[in-house]
Amino acid sequence: MEERELNQILAGKQRRRHELARLPIEKKLLAVVRLQELAAPILRQRGKPVRCWSAGLFPTCLAD
Repeated sequence: MEERELNQILAGKQRRRHELARLPIEKKLLAVVRLQELAAPILRQRGKPVRCWSAGLFPTCLAD
């Protein structure tokens, strides 16, 4: 991988982190719930107990 390509990738990652940092807390919480839902089947398959938060706990106006 060339240095130019690597710099583009790293700049893109930094832009994405800044975008996520600017999100309101409600959107960040919904993202956490979604990640929990995605990871749950894998963890259950490994025999780990899983308890995901519910997006229903948040006001409906937040789930755009």
